[in-house]
Amino acid sequence: MSKRLFSLLLVSVLLWAVCLPALAAGNMQQGSMYVNTANGKALRFRSSKSTSADNILAEIPYGTKVYVSSWDGTWARVRYNSAMGYVVKKHLSIARPEPYEKVEQERAAEAAIKKQEREIKAANKKLDQTRVKNVTPYDVTVRSGVSELAISLYRKPDLTSDILTSYEEGTRLEVTAQNKDWALVYHGGTERTGYILLEDLEPDIVEEELLEDDELPAEESETGEEAESLEEGSAPADEASLPEEE
Repeated sequence: MSKRLFSLLLVSVLLWAVCLPALAAGNMQQGSMYVNTANGKALRFRSSKSTSADNILAEIPYGTKVYVSSWDGTWARVRYNSAMGYVVKKHLSIARPEPYEKVEQERAAEAAIKKQEREIKAANKKLDQTRVKNVTPYDVTVRSGVSELAISLYRKPDLTSDILTSYEEGTRLEVTAQNKDWALVYHGGTERTGYILLEDLEPDIVEEELLEDDELPAEESETGEEAESLEEGSAPADEASLPEEE
């Protein structure tokens, strides 16, 4: 490595070592800065690095330029109106802030946009909960309505929607889509499709009685060979041995 290259590397390392603390501390440079409080209020100018109520020298209006002479932790030593004092450094900015009225308008507009986004998100969530989703078709039977009235078929999943027709208790329908409250049904007889409340429908469940291999019906318990061993007109052995009744 040449001496020139080594010297350049050494200078770079030294410069980085000098600048790193200032970079880590944020806006640590001396010079003019501006009061930039989050609420647009004045910044308290104090005689010492304390939030005590008895060391307030003045209140510096929002947007006022001050001169920063040094930094100490969360405090900045500044000159304001020819006097030296301390302010909380987080309320200072290098750039002049926008008039607070404009800042408020921008914040209000941003808040309105976020509120609208939340409302849209909530509405979409509600819509997802009410939107019917396709299901594997299955059969249902209409239950009896209040006071044995027929059950209404609606155009939309909404009790204020138009009523297309009504079905009596026991009518068979096919469900093709549903949500937690409504079912989209089809009636083959009238070829109508519409919505009915799930609580007014009874799923058709067909229970098949499956017999185990060793639980055959009684009439099939005898094998063909046993049946052939009995002669026509003769009684089974256990009945032939019984004495005749007097």
